Amino acid sequence: MRLPVEDIREELVQAYGLGLPKRFLLKAPTGSGKSTAVPSMFLDDSEVDGLIVVIQPRRIAARMLAQRVASLRGSRVGDEVGYVVRFDNKQTAKTRIVFVTDGVFQNWCETNPRLNGIGCVLFDEFHERRVAGDVSLARCLNLQESDRPDLMIGVMSATIEMSGLSAFMAPCRELEASGRTYPVDIQYSNPVMSQRSGYPSREGVWDFCVNAAKQLHSEGDTGHILIFLPGLHEIRKTVSLLEQSSQFSEYKICPLYSSLSPKLQDEAVAVSAQLKIIVSTNVAETSLTIDGVKSVIDAGLARMSEFDANRGIETLMVKQISQASADQRAGRAGRTAPGKCVRLWSHTSHAKRAQFESPEIQRADVAELMLKFAAGGIDFTSFRWLDAPQENAVNLARATLQWLGAIDLDGEATELGHKMAKFPLAPRFSRLIFAGVEEGCLAEMCFIAAAIQGEGVFTRGRGTVGRSDFIYDDDTSDFAGEWRAFETAKRMDFQPKRCGELGILARGARECDLSWKQLQESVERLGLKIGSVDFDQRGEDVVRAAVKAFGDRMGVRLSSSTLAGRLCDGRKGKLDADSAARFADMFIPTEITEVDGKDVVVHFNRCISVNFADLERSFSEDLATATEVEYDSTVRRVVKKQVTRFKGLVIAEKVGGDPDKGLAAEMLAHKVASGELVLNAWDKKVEDWIARLLGLGEWMPELELPGFDEEDRSLALEQVCQGAVSYKEIKNREVLPAVRSWLSQGQQAALDAYAPKEVTLQNGRTTKIYYELGKRPWIALRAQLLFGVKQTPTIANGAVKLNVHICAPNSRPWQITDDLPRFWESGFEQMRKDLGGRYPKHQWTLE
Repeated sequence: MRLPVEDIREELVQAYGLGLPKRFLLKAPTGSGKSTAVPSMFLDDSEVDGLIVVIQPRRIAARMLAQRVASLRGSRVGDEVGYVVRFDNKQTAKTRIVFVTDGVFQNWCETNPRLNGIGCVLFDEFHERRVAGDVSLARCLNLQESDRPDLMIGVMSATIEMSGLSAFMAPCRELEASGRTYPVDIQYSNPVMSQRSGYPSREGVWDFCVNAAKQLHSEGDTGHILIFLPGLHEIRKTVSLLEQSSQFSEYKICPLYSSLSPKLQDEAVAVSAQLKIIVSTNVAETSLTIDGVKSVIDAGLARMSEFDANRGIETLMVKQISQASADQRAGRAGRTAPGKCVRLWSHTSHAKRAQFESPEIQRADVAELMLKFAAGGIDFTSFRWLDAPQENAVNLARATLQWLGAIDLDGEATELGHKMAKFPLAPRFSRLIFAGVEEGCLAEMCFIAAAIQGEGVFTRGRGTVGRSDFIYDDDTSDFAGEWRAFETAKRMDFQPKRCGELGILARGARECDLSWKQLQESVERLGLKIGSVDFDQRGEDVVRAAVKAFGDRMGVRLSSSTLAGRLCDGRKGKLDADSAARFADMFIPTEITEVDGKDVVVHFNRCISVNFADLERSFSEDLATATEVEYDSTVRRVVKKQVTRFKGLVIAEKVGGDPDKGLAAEMLAHKVASGELVLNAWDKKVEDWIARLLGLGEWMPELELPGFDEEDRSLALEQVCQGAVSYKEIKNREVLPAVRSWLSQGQQAALDAYAPKEVTLQNGRTTKIYYELGKRPWIALRAQLLFGVKQTPTIANGAVKLNVHICAPNSRPWQITDDLPRFWESGFEQMRKDLGGRYPKHQWTLE
């Protein structure tokens, strides 16, 4: 059957020979054949010299697409067509087309920066905008513009915002193919919505999906049904309900997700005469073709991992997918015949969804990328970003790498940083490896790093035993229990059923084994010997090594009766109930995640206990203890606080005892300045005095009077608070004497003389002068009391005229002037006309 992309075959192939640069941007909808046919076109019809690399965001897609293309070309996977994904390499010397994940290709860019042996790089499903894809594309473009003008670069996607990408790749050839798709009838459902999230309650999303499947079944001709859900929990719930329903007895129920075994993944997508219901995460959203799907049920949700740079925390949240993703999912129903898509949200809410997913670079931890750039001599800030990372994420990554000793203050990689960058690990875990060398526990650190790379060796909420059976009371880390469970799984040859009965996740344990072997090879290439793992004998060594890699997130429990804890930077969360650190005063979480369930909870996972005595013995040069004070708002007084810091991070506090009186006065003054505490005697008299002082300093600078800025105000407040430790002692203290003491006797005399509180007028009457910051001082009198005052009164040795508020008989200002002669000349007559009739008993003649 002819694929739609064949219609632009000549244009595609010509893109390689039209001159420089050799690059194209292809937009082709689902079902057009871009993922399967385009690589073959370049192999068969172009002069590409070298390997044709097709980059996929997901392992399952890379593996299955390779199988599909190999089948279409009449060969076996590993011969002409192969794939390379993590822990699985089906590439040989015969391979001409290879499907790889973006992470694999990124590593190739680092180990083979000229991409020797590679003639064409195709970025498929680029709309997912993963960090590895963005970075690799930029590096390929730079390489093509320098050493490899012969390199062919293609970017392909069904749904992507073209203008920005086209400008980024310019000059490039822009191509578009039609799709071999059939119409899809999209129906919007409006289930019960969660008040908190605004989309269908995830607790019942499986019920909505099953009900939608029943409705489709009743309408007939469903074909295979594809259901999209956010995660494994929802998939299991839905699969269970479907299997219990007699209505679906004719269907084969198949889960599909990335960590499912390859055998079961193949079973879910294989061509089958028997009707199937495939219950999948978003792995089925792109690239994969599941023949026979005519019905799609879309929950409109995806579980997304994001890094919150403001809090330095990995979040795992269920969120609404974008409109583009929803279109991709709906398109699955129109591959082979007209289809239907039921969306579990309203048409109105659909319009409010984001048009595209945000790039991963703007929601990721960029520390590993920054270190690799530093080690490779690539300037991070001036890199060719399609979308630059967030500034706060960059700042946090830089601070983390400096704390680990991987980069210096100029951002250059240190000797240790260069070593760390060689490991395919996040910086903390590569630092952990070298800390293991330093502390004599390399084997244990390699296991910890390997274990954290996967989904874990314990099942969640399943099995007849629990992980607590593998964690002993005298363990110093949760990894001791993971190691025991891992060894148990290994002895059982990772058999899922036997492992599951013990609460062990066989798949996770097997992946951990593969990661560990990979790390062993990397370590041995450095000439290091790993040895055997023994958490019991090397417990203290493990703690010391962990502190070197994770000490900046040291945590303490909030009390001995709770699992709640607080990290040294203030973040709060909860330890696992069976964690080895559940009784420790201090602990280090190697994982911090925020998970959205019934409630949003921050979890401190895979913890290591820290004993203060050991910390003091091994890291004494990094510990500092100081006596400080804090204000206890409950008792409204300053208390003494003894604070212990590790590399500047607060790890212990002890409150109690009488504070230093000087520090107490400083703390009370700070609370007054912030407005938290109020001094009753800091009144208008004080503010008037300050206004007089600052005004006179401006009017007569020759007097060289001191100012009174915020720092001076704080010092004055400290003087008021001297000798006190509680709010009660300062609440009613006199303030004016303290601020007056700011001046010498001579300065105070000058203030009283040149900025007096009162002025005597020409008619002998004495009146108050009003002062206010930023304004000219003034007096206020009824007109009749100003009779005989021919000239405007002045202060500051005649330098400042006072504003005169001339008031009506009701004491309200009628005119404000600094020119009394002019007022008497013309203004008074107008005042008499306006007010004389209303106030006849008042004198309105000047004689």
